[in-house]
Amino acid sequence: MRALRPGDDAYPAALRAPASAPDPLWIDGDERSLERPAVAIVGTRRMSPYGERVARELAAALARAGAVVVSGLAPGIDCAAHASALAAGGSSVAVLGEGITSFVANARGRRRRLANDLRICGALVSPYPPIVPAQGWMFAKRNAVIAGLARAVVVAEAPHGSGALITAADAVRIGRPVFAVPGPLGARGSEGTNALIAAGAARACLGAAHVAKAIGLVGSVPPPAADPLLDALAAGPLDPDALARRLRVDPRTLRARLVTLVLSGAVVDRGDGRFARGARDLESP
Repeated sequence: MRALRPGDDAYPAALRAPASAPDPLWIDGDERSLERPAVAIVGTRRMSPYGERVARELAAALARAGAVVVSGLAPGIDCAAHASALAAGGSSVAVLGEGITSFVANARGRRRRLANDLRICGALVSPYPPIVPAQGWMFAKRNAVIAGLARAVVVAEAPHGSGALITAADAVRIGRPVFAVPGPLGARGSEGTNALIAAGAARACLGAAHVAKAIGLVGSVPPPAADPLLDALAAGPLDPDALARRLRVDPRTLRARLVTLVLSGAVVDRGDGRFARGARDLESP
C-alpha cells in the first residue's frame, strides 16, 4: 500500500485538476491502472436481473476493448461490474468509502474475494487513511474520486436518491460525459436513470460501443450481431417453454441451443428453471 501525493509521478493525472484532489490518495495494487482509459459503471445496490445483465455486458465489453472499469465495490451493480471486467480478462479499480485496511478487514464473502482479485488485476484506492472505518458522510468524497478517475460515467440502474446519481452529478460538474441506461417505465430501479436522460444530464447509453467511442476507443468494440434468442432474453429471464413459444421454435431444438449459449457464457442458467443473458454479450469479440 502506498500514499500518492498530487506531486508524485504516479498520482493520477485525471485527479490533479479538481481543487478537491485527495491528498494523499491511498492505493493497494497496480499504479499503472490509474493512468489507462477508464469508464465508471455505477448503480443501485438492489439491482434487478436487467440491471445486473446490463452492468455485466457493458463491463465485459469495455474491459475487452482496453478500458479500466472503475466502481465503488458496493453490493449490486458495482460488484457485478468489477467481477465481469475481471472475468473478461480486463482490469478494474475500486474506490472505497473507507480506509483500505478497514475495508479488507471487514468485508465478507464475494466482496472480500473481489478485493483480493482487484489488487492483482487493478487496484483498491481510497481518499482515506488505511484504518479509518466507513461512515455515511464519507461516501460523497468516494463518489467524486470515481467520477474524477473516469473518462466517462455510466449509470447502469438507479432509483431516485441513489448514490450513483451523486457520482453522475460530480461527473457533470468536472466535464465528464455521463451515460444512463434507459429502463422500463414504472420500474423503481430505473427511475433515476430515466430522469437523468429526461433532464438532459446524461446521454442514453446505446451499448459499449457508444461509450467506447466517447472515450476515444474508436473501433474497439464491434457492432452487435442479431440473435433472436438473446433479444428475447433482453428484458429479463425466461423459462425454456416461454422462450420456445415466443420464438415459435421446437422446444427440443431450443434446449440444445441454450446449452451451447450457456457453455459460451452468452446465457446464464439462473438455477430456478429460467435462463438470462450472460456477461459475454454480442458486442464482445
